[in-house]
Amino acid sequence: MHLAFGILSALERPESIVQLVDALGADACVVIHHDERKSARPALRRDNVRFVDGTARTAWGEWSLCEAILRLMRTALEDSSWGYFQLLSGSCLPIKPIDAFRRHVELTSADVNMDLTALDDDPVALMSHGFRAYAPQGSLRHRVLRRLRRWYLGADPDWNDREGLGFAVRRGRQAMTPGARLALGAMRRLSHGTLPGFDHPFDLRRRCFVGSTWWGARRAVCEFIVSQPAEAVLQQYFRGVLIPDEFYFQTLVGNAGCRIDASNHLISRFDESHPVRLGVSDLPAIDASPRFFGRKFPDDPQAEVRGAVMARVGMSALGQGRYANAL
Repeated sequence: MHLAFGILSALERPESIVQLVDALGADACVVIHHDERKSARPALRRDNVRFVDGTARTAWGEWSLCEAILRLMRTALEDSSWGYFQLLSGSCLPIKPIDAFRRHVELTSADVNMDLTALDDDPVALMSHGFRAYAPQGSLRHRVLRRLRRWYLGADPDWNDREGLGFAVRRGRQAMTPGARLALGAMRRLSHGTLPGFDHPFDLRRRCFVGSTWWGARRAVCEFIVSQPAEAVLQQYFRGVLIPDEFYFQTLVGNAGCRIDASNHLISRFDESHPVRLGVSDLPAIDASPRFFGRKFPDDPQAEVRGAVMARVGMSALGQGRYANAL
């Protein structure tokens, strides 16, 4: 199967992007969306690499990241040769040989490899992320939901890593206060579309899903995603929420009847809601993981952990200075 990779980059060193591209192999279709407003575009000269024209200004937490992903997919779909698309960030690297990833894609029956969960079916996800999903950022409703979240979680919650995200959870074995029970009940009604005064496009038939931004899908799924019209209800709604890239694609796929399996990414542990950089101490977990890609790696092509991972995927040029002058 021919593969396509879409890379979102903005602030990464050009040498890091070159290293990632070379690790993906010369026979894959590679499309890069680089935000030139943040840094100069890498001067990559590779026959299999194409940059997206008319790139979006990207900013964490905004719809612009979804728009950048859509532009990546539309550009990739102009190449008719590939059958599977994998989304990557500029801080990703393969942690297994690409041939092993290709064999996995050929053998799996999944349409999509994506870590996601339905908010209405998971109290942890609902109380951690529901305040973002069910109200526009900055609105009075958003502030009310943040207050309900605090009533339930407390002022200093713990954090659990799953679905490629960090989820806030109640600390220890603290008792459920009346405020916590009220907050959970209200959020459950909200997720079913039955809480007065809180309008959103979700109910028991169209559910809201949350999950990691970094996923892969077969060509037909990518064609389905980009075919959604710009005036579609979900797209218009998610333009107003905080961090929509953790909701929009997951909600489209989660409600589409796709065959879904675990994502192809090993995401580093989270410091609250942000992933930390992988280091040498993470190599045992990287080696033990069944996943095929990892993030976040240090933005230094000479970093020891990157060298170790590159050696594992059959790239031995690191350490010879190649990526210090790779353009």
